[in-house]
Amino acid sequence: MNIRYQALLCCLLIAPLSLRAQDGEKDDPNLVPNGSFEVVEGKLKRTGSIEMATGWKSPTGVPADLFSETVAGSPISVPRNQFGDQSALTGVNYAGLRWWSYQGKQPRSYLSAKFKKPLKKGQKYCVKYYVSLGDLSKYATNEVGAFISKLPVTKKDEANLTYNAQVPNLRTKIYDDMYAWQGVCGVYDAQGEEQYIIIGNFASNEKTDNTKPKRPKGETRPQLMHAYYFIDDVSVLPIKSDSECTCEQLDKAESEFIFSRRGALPPESRPEERLDAMVIYYKRFQRNIDRAMEPWLNEMVTMLNNNPNIRIKLTGHIDETEKERARMRPDMEVLDMERAEALKEALLEAGIAGSRITVDGKGSTQLADNTGTEVGMSKNRRVEISIVK
Repeated sequence: MNIRYQALLCCLLIAPLSLRAQDGEKDDPNLVPNGSFEVVEGKLKRTGSIEMATGWKSPTGVPADLFSETVAGSPISVPRNQFGDQSALTGVNYAGLRWWSYQGKQPRSYLSAKFKKPLKKGQKYCVKYYVSLGDLSKYATNEVGAFISKLPVTKKDEANLTYNAQVPNLRTKIYDDMYAWQGVCGVYDAQGEEQYIIIGNFASNEKTDNTKPKRPKGETRPQLMHAYYFIDDVSVLPIKSDSECTCEQLDKAESEFIFSRRGALPPESRPEERLDAMVIYYKRFQRNIDRAMEPWLNEMVTMLNNNPNIRIKLTGHIDETEKERARMRPDMEVLDMERAEALKEALLEAGIAGSRITVDGKGSTQLADNTGTEVGMSKNRRVEISIVK
């Protein structure tokens, strides 16, 4: 085979692949390459590896983190890692940033990517991404912003970036949800030729509002004196009107409804009857016991302590909305069992022997109410207690 023929054959083989790649680019209107951090070059081993995600870098001397399901039992694992417990919104990977720290003692980190092509002057773009607060964060903050730039930003030191974030327009909302992915978005009117996006906190510590969210029940690892956020599904899409850019929270961790009924049985009822009638209810997507249910829990502990021969079974249930969400969030497929296990853990902490407790999960197969209303579904988010004879 001569050299000219080899070159021709090579071109014929490569051309279809190139065309397919170009077609793929055309099919995806998102101007952010690798927006869900799924394309990774090399093998992840440690924190600070965001630049292994194709198209992404850290614009300062503080490298952002990349987390993945492909790395088991590691500080950068998914879902459980050194900053919390969260499944990826899309695929198996997501990024992470330190947004703020107490008295600025720890440096912030940032994410940056170059657009597939420059923005067009006068064109509106919807800038969108999703964040989830790390479970081990002692604080939650606002100022969750994005800065759009014509020039790349590269600083070798650990200083905070102080640009005027353009998205969202108002950054007063504090993102404090540790269970769900919350949408952040805003409309950007392009000046023309912008090529870069940077995500992070561009406000001073003094101008960054913060709050202390409630620590997830059952989380025993020490909290960290910062606000750390996981990030997934970054996109910049051309739009015609502002109304096309919405970013409602995907999983509102707690609905407004938690069903509760007390005093259903007279006080003279036997302990077995009272326990057998007890139900612990939950807000939507909630794994751990709500404060509203603590009186029931305390009553349960008292009766079990006073009647050491009673054994119980805890059966977890979910509503149909939670079942539907599990298709997007595989970690929620075991929410029924997690609720039962969380109740068992609370009883163990109160001194009840584990040999007296069994757990089970029934998903949404045994609805307590099938009306489909919010109040009706709140009756289905529950753990039932039954006596084991």
